Amino acid sequence: MMSTKGPDGRLGDRLPDGRPAISWERRWTEGALPLWLVATAGGIAVIFVLGIFFYGSYTGIGSA
Repeated sequence: MMSTKGPDGRLGDRLPDGRPAISWERRWTEGALPLWLVATAGGIAVIFVLGIFFYGSYTGIGSA
């Protein structure tokens, strides 16, 4: 019988029947850094960077 734990003690990605070992709901809400927090911070960072580019293009920052 195959164990679901790897050689380093971590759980495998899939159960023996092919289902994910951890459901997407748990990955989204639980853990050291929940995915909803990563997605929110990433979205804010993208909007911030795009805002800097648009601000620079309208104010002439960096133009010679």
